[in-house]
Amino acid sequence: MAGLRVVPISRIDPESLLPLFEEEEAAWLAELRWDYAPIRQILVSLARRRLLPGYAALDGAHRAVAYSYFLVTRSKGVIGALYPSRALPPSEPLDRLLALTVDGLKESPAIGRVEAQIMPFHRRDPAEGFIRRDFRHYPRQFLERPLAPGDETRAPAPAIIVPWDPARLEGAAETTLAAYREQTDAEICADYGTRAGCEAYVRSLVGNPGCGIFMPDASFMALDTAGSPCGYIVCSRISARRAMIPQIAIHPAHQGEGLGNALMARTLGRLHAVGFQSVSLTVTERNTRAFDWYRRLGFLPRMGFGAYVWQR
Repeated sequence: MAGLRVVPISRIDPESLLPLFEEEEAAWLAELRWDYAPIRQILVSLARRRLLPGYAALDGAHRAVAYSYFLVTRSKGVIGALYPSRALPPSEPLDRLLALTVDGLKESPAIGRVEAQIMPFHRRDPAEGFIRRDFRHYPRQFLERPLAPGDETRAPAPAIIVPWDPARLEGAAETTLAAYREQTDAEICADYGTRAGCEAYVRSLVGNPGCGIFMPDASFMALDTAGSPCGYIVCSRISARRAMIPQIAIHPAHQGEGLGNALMARTLGRLHAVGFQSVSLTVTERNTRAFDWYRRLGFLPRMGFGAYVWQR
């Protein structure tokens, strides 16, 4: 970033970040049909209170032209964004901004792990920079599927399917832990590796806007004969007529029974019935079973991106 000054966000005028945040919001909407406004509002609030950890690259006119932010939870750091403005020349690398963000986390003895999932807006792929800093790289895909009248037809269910029930959230966490044991996604997201992490993750999906605004009416649970969750699907709204499925999980003891198809049919049917036009989800390319299933359901790639993990 020759000619640019990279400084901690806490040391600059928060208002200088607003045009960059607004540009990033526009990129999410244009490239992924995702209304990023709820997240932008949180970032603006944190920046104005000098509570947003991260860095900004400033040009000669003191305008922010790139930024990063991260969060720290116990011994884990999560890089939430690494966004360059369209105003940067295509040849301008993000290396210095990435270096400061990563090195600051890795140099803290309390941090044992760093995770990141970065959308390569404006065709700026940070994979090489992460790999040079000893991160493992997991290619992922953002998939999208149009909704159609036939989606209202329900697939037969081998178990009882009920609307999302907050009282059964702990059971959903148990299902998540079992479903992701020894799976690639558990390498990407440490939360999948513990019971407490899975519960915190599911609570975040339904309580925070990071993966869209939770839609309880389009989210469902499958119950076994004892009345405990053996599968579930979470749906969220990412814009006025676009939805996302940030999580679907089936307990290994019930995989292969058609539960996934039944849960997906309920959600797709509900979304079409209330006027949504499309639904999206993300998948890790190494998870070929899930990737192939989503393709059979009509989900098509919209953008490839990377997940990155560093472990001390």
